[in-house]
Amino acid sequence: MVPISDTGLDASQAVEDPFWHLVQDGWVKEDLYSALAASFPTCPPASGPSGYTMFWGDPDYDELVASNPAWQAFWRHFHSQAFIDEILQLLNPVIQAECRFDLARARYVPFQETREEKKRLWLRQPDHAPDELWVRVDIMQGREGYTRAAHLDHRRRLASMLIYMSDPEESDMTGGDLVLHGNAGDRVLRPQPNRMVLFPCHKGSKHSVTPIKSQSSPRNFVQVTVSSSHDLWKPGPPLWQRAARQLGL
Repeated sequence: MVPISDTGLDASQAVEDPFWHLVQDGWVKEDLYSALAASFPTCPPASGPSGYTMFWGDPDYDELVASNPAWQAFWRHFHSQAFIDEILQLLNPVIQAECRFDLARARYVPFQETREEKKRLWLRQPDHAPDELWVRVDIMQGREGYTRAAHLDHRRRLASMLIYMSDPEESDMTGGDLVLHGNAGDRVLRPQPNRMVLFPCHKGSKHSVTPIKSQSSPRNFVQVTVSSSHDLWKPGPPLWQRAARQLGL
């Protein structure tokens, strides 16, 4: 497998505040990124967080990956044991502290989560063991009005990676920033072209997207999620306990 990044996932660039996350600019190789950005598809209205998405299993998505060498290489990079191993090594300290399962021998499986399953908080009657991990590579566009309130990703997600493939300055985009939330403050990240953001999906990884108030072209991005069919992370405190903490009780 030919790597899609010259640097790989560089743990030395990770920071702990407001929660553990990694930001790397220029992460995808320049020639590959240019080919991906130039051929980024127009996403139809569909289910998914942005409302304009293409998922594995959609005919247009499958045709894009099958016919476009850049997208094929990109897709294959993530659907591999090598990528799973790289994620596990990178997140090992967080996994040791927060994960419910031993992932030391976790392996990639080519499971395809449907649109209906993506919406569910948990998968009914999982077919795989907790350490059999699979990957989503979702193509998305944020259009005017797109926003996301502060939230956590499903606990079955081991990690979320966002790769931005449009320039907010060229599109005159107002809003559309990724915000990472923490008790001591927030970090606002502008979706710059070829910027990669990665974080584990544990109980502390609350994040949001500010409303897109205006733009001349869509906010193009890919979301890569490494997942299990089981809830991987320890749960957070119950709602009543969180409320009591906020009130200082």
